[in-house]
Amino acid sequence: MFKKPILGYESLETTPVKKLIFSAKNLIPDWYKKIPQYDMPKGKKTVKSCVPFLDSFLTGYMITLPYDIYVTIENESPLLHWANPMPNTPSAREHPADLKLVPFNHYPIEFIWSSNVAWTIPKGYSALLTHPLNRHDLPFTTLSAVIDGGLVVSATNNIPFYIKYGFEGLIPQGTPIAQIIPFRQENWKSKNEVGLSKIGQLHNDLALSIFSGWYKKTFWTKKHYD
Repeated sequence: MFKKPILGYESLETTPVKKLIFSAKNLIPDWYKKIPQYDMPKGKKTVKSCVPFLDSFLTGYMITLPYDIYVTIENESPLLHWANPMPNTPSAREHPADLKLVPFNHYPIEFIWSSNVAWTIPKGYSALLTHPLNRHDLPFTTLSAVIDGGLVVSATNNIPFYIKYGFEGLIPQGTPIAQIIPFRQENWKSKNEVGLSKIGQLHNDLALSIFSGWYKKTFWTKKHYD
C-alpha cells in the first residue's frame, strides 16, 4: 500500500532563510496575474482562461533561492556574485559550445545550484525536478531529472542550470529555481484507440461553445500540495 504522500524538507542551519520549499500555488508570477481573461474589444480568450496552463503554476512545490545573486558578464562569460561570501553557493564548469545539453540561447557554462534544503518523498512515488513550468521570464534554465522516493536529497545536492545570453543583473532571494512535481509509480502501456480524434473534436467544439469554464466544470480536478 502507498503511504500518505508527504514531502518532507529541512533547511541547513547555516542558511539565512529557514523555509526554502513552498507550495507552487504560493508563487504564481505577477505577470500572469496581470493578464486579462479576455482580449477586449475582440472578446477572445487569453491564456488566463486556460485551466491546464494555470495548473502548471499550481502543481507541486518550488525550491527557492536562499540568497541574492548578482550576474555580471566578463570576457563574454557570466560571473555570479553574492552580498556576503557563504557556503553552498553555486559553482560552475564550462562545456563545449556545441554540447547538446546547453539550452538554446544560453551561455555554455553549467552552474550548479546548491539548494540548501534537504527533501524526500515516500517510496512508491517519484518526483520530476525541473525548471519552474512556463517561467520563461526567469534569466536561467534549470535542467530536469526524475528522482525516486525513499532517497533523501541532500541540501548540498547538485542541480545544473544555465544563464541566458545577455542577462546581467539581480536574481533575488526567493526566486523559484526548481519545481518538484510528485507522482505515483505505476506501470503504463500505450495502445491505438479508434475514434479518439472524433471525441477530441467534440470536446473541442463543446469547449468553444461557451466563453470559458467547460473543461473546469467537466474534467478538472483540484489538486492539493500543502
